[in-house]
Amino acid sequence: MRIRRISVSLVILGALGCLPATADEPGKVGITMAYPTSFGILWHATGKFAIRPTVAISRSTMNGSTSNGDGWSLGTTIAGVFYVKKYDNVRTYFSPRYSYNRTQLTTHVTASTQGATIPDVKTTGNGNGAAATFGAEYTPASRFSVFAEVGVAFSRLTTSSSGFISSKISGNTWGTTAGVGVIFYP
Repeated sequence: MRIRRISVSLVILGALGCLPATADEPGKVGITMAYPTSFGILWHATGKFAIRPTVAISRSTMNGSTSNGDGWSLGTTIAGVFYVKKYDNVRTYFSPRYSYNRTQLTTHVTASTQGATIPDVKTTGNGNGAAATFGAEYTPASRFSVFAEVGVAFSRLTTSSSGFISSKISGNTWGTTAGVGVIFYP
């Protein structure tokens, strides 16, 4: 089975980069791109607090000998960034966040059993989560920064399937989280 993922993050980031600059001073609002794959903005509400909403979009397809499928995922996160200390061009911060994710996958069975057709299976997932991270942001130039963070995260996922196989599953996950990214200030 082969799975291909197509990300539209770069297309949307390119479109955001074409927006005209605002009258804000450099460094007030920035465009973020991070790994795990997401993009968004960073708005410095004050010198010690910022808000970072992000979006992650993906599309996937799978092809196998007896089935194929396609799906998509859309996730959003809102994070508060509380700056703790500044050391020259490095600022440390604490960041609590909330996230929501929705996924959908449709599987088509291509093989039939003794002339019987098997209906498509649609699987939908909804996830809610929270995390707390500690990070550092390095600003080598006034219009560019990089950041890295680590922390703990909790998520709750509920999936339901309908079609040939019908089921509903819920679960909780605790674990560590980490991320890196860049910030461009237009």
